[in-house]
Amino acid sequence: MHLPAWSQLWLLSQIEWQRLFLTRRGWLTLAASCLLWFVLLRYLVMPLSQWMLDPAILEGAEMVAGWVDVRQLLLWPRPELSLYWLLALVLSPMAAVLFSAGQICRDRSRGTLRLYCLRISRSSLLLGRFLGQLLVQGTLLALTLVASLALAFWQGAVLSLELLSAALFCWVFVMLCLLPFTALMSLMSVWLNSSRAAVSLAIVVLSVLPVVLGVLAYYWPGVLPLFGWLPGAQIPALMNSLPWQSWAPLALPVGQALMLLALSLYSFERRGI
Repeated sequence: MHLPAWSQLWLLSQIEWQRLFLTRRGWLTLAASCLLWFVLLRYLVMPLSQWMLDPAILEGAEMVAGWVDVRQLLLWPRPELSLYWLLALVLSPMAAVLFSAGQICRDRSRGTLRLYCLRISRSSLLLGRFLGQLLVQGTLLALTLVASLALAFWQGAVLSLELLSAALFCWVFVMLCLLPFTALMSLMSVWLNSSRAAVSLAIVVLSVLPVVLGVLAYYWPGVLPLFGWLPGAQIPALMNSLPWQSWAPLALPVGQALMLLALSLYSFERRGI
């Protein structure tokens, strides 16, 4: 007896999420994420947040690294959260590319893809894997966010509704920014037969496309608006956002994710097992 489509999606996403805690690969992912964020929080966020809490040091500070407005970051409830926001925007898409590469190709290489397709539809399998990867990334993001809040409390922060609202903002907006990168890996996973090849092709696509568009824009300036359609194009604009300030830049990643998922479903239906 076949389960309803929504039950198939939920079951597949739960299986994908459980692998984070029940498999060696999942534990390695957890360990790598925890180690990376421990180093970032201990040796980058902690000293910088202490520096940002000193108004004398920040007197006259205007811009850092060209993109980041220090004065805007000071309007956050705590500097630990604003620094976490910047790091999560930059690092989480890279992690999504690395950790969600094997959504379909891992089953193809193990020979279990045909067995799955005999029991559930291909669309349910693909969307279930995609939702499962979002659950995994949401869990990892939540763990690192809790660690950032713990650092803030350790450095004198007081629990408040404003602080919790800013933390929720970080989680929601970063997760929305991850949608096109996870959907891109769904497509790479459908096209290719190994996770390593999927990661390699995704890196090539994400690094070569801006260069190609830059060369074209040099000769044909009308190509410049296409830069706004690249995955992650909204991230520089979000870096200086205040919590819950604007939802407008997030229409782009949602639209990109939907288009990439539609292309993934079409490719998966037409490709042989």
